[in-house]
Amino acid sequence: MRKKILLLPSILGVLSVISIVSSSFAQNCQEVFISEYVEGWSNNKAIEIYNPTGAPKDISEYGLVRFANGSTDFGEISYLTGVIIPAYDVVVVVLDKLDTAGIALEAPIWDELQAVADVYINPTYDNGIWPMYFNGDDAVALLTNDGETLVDLFGRIGEGSDFPGWGLYTDSEGAQLYQSRDHTLIRHSDVDGGVTVNPTSFDIEAEWDSLSANTFDHLGWHDCICGTDVNELASKANVRFFPNPAQGDNLSIVSDQMMVAIKMTDVEGKIISEDNEINDIMHRVEVAAILPGVYIVQVTLGDGSVVQQRIVR
Repeated sequence: MRKKILLLPSILGVLSVISIVSSSFAQNCQEVFISEYVEGWSNNKAIEIYNPTGAPKDISEYGLVRFANGSTDFGEISYLTGVIIPAYDVVVVVLDKLDTAGIALEAPIWDELQAVADVYINPTYDNGIWPMYFNGDDAVALLTNDGETLVDLFGRIGEGSDFPGWGLYTDSEGAQLYQSRDHTLIRHSDVDGGVTVNPTSFDIEAEWDSLSANTFDHLGWHDCICGTDVNELASKANVRFFPNPAQGDNLSIVSDQMMVAIKMTDVEGKIISEDNEINDIMHRVEVAAILPGVYIVQVTLGDGSVVQQRIVR
């Protein structure tokens, strides 16, 4: 899906979050949800939305909002009017900053992000009321029913006015950083629905993989158990891949059935490694030489079923 759509800002007023935090949708691949969150440098901001169903989904009545700086009210809702997501596909929503002459707060998004964008919204800041100006400490939500029903939520609404972000970690130089700032976050493939109630806490690693800033090569597609072949799903629960994200020299794969072949490819399908003579229930794939990024590992079992897993390096 690569049709570019320029959306005008909506004029809906500020609404309270009280009516939406108690709403709940049936999950299990029945409703769209946020599959990727990009909070990059400058204006490189994107939200990817995935359709986990077997039919096209019209999300014209859905909109994105931002709960800025710990607020329990959102600003303006940006409706995704005219957007239809094909079955098991995504739409990539990007901040509308395209002027090549722009500087500072008006700097254009990078060419690599423009190349994968489907929808551009929020060309003006307007005191931060629009959703695509999130910066790592703001909750971002997907709503429907005129803003009354919470479909999915990134973050936690009302975290606090001095809250710096989610996913605290320490880098190699001892600096404290946050995964919700200057990172690309990808929803785990076993997530099959959105967060429909404001959580008591938000643990990024429970549902998201974290990549470095300005990583855009996973935008435009999403690996999810929804729509996966039934035989593949039956086997997938019995195969484990760890650690993921892959660190060190090896990725370990353990299965309760005999594995006969393992293949690793990049997101474009290029084969990185392949072994068709495994015949074991445990195997290690060397990853020390591969570049950071997203890869697909495909395991063929002795019964002929195939298990596929996204791996972050």
